Amino acid sequence: DPLQLCKDGSQAKFDALRERELKHGRVSMLAVAGYLTTAAGVRFPGAGDIPDGLAAFPALMKSSDGMMVLYQMAAFFVMAEICNRDASEVTGVTPEFVGDYRNGALDFGWDKFSDEEKMKKRTIELNNGRAAMMGIWGLVTHEIMGVSILPGGYLPGQ
Repeated sequence: DPLQLCKDGSQAKFDALRERELKHGRVSMLAVAGYLTTAAGVRFPGAGDIPDGLAAFPALMKSSDGMMVLYQMAAFFVMAEICNRDASEVTGVTPEFVGDYRNGALDFGWDKFSDEEKMKKRTIELNNGRAAMMGIWGLVTHEIMGVSILPGGYLPGQ
């Protein structure tokens, strides 16, 4: 703990920080995938004229359809935040670990894994999330600097 955020040894504080780290990692994995997908030229139907990268936001704000997309994004973020949380008070299902948002519903075979396999997969998710946080940070920083790090020297938003 180089920043000594948990130097008091509080398990509750550590769990809260770990939950935030997992959530930011999950969002960052989606962000990197979305950033690279739009940089590859993939667009939703009707959005072919919207640029990629950070230039997409001002372009969306110029039209009523674009504003509707931004409102839909905001609504999705709110719904995702409401749905993806520990709902043990509502469902009566106790989470198996910090960041376990299955709430007795979406399992995808998780309960069939051994404890060692579960720990391995959780560690992989944590490390992939950390890499994605650095990845999206690097992609956006290089776009702002005007320096491409993508194949072929492509620079999104230009």
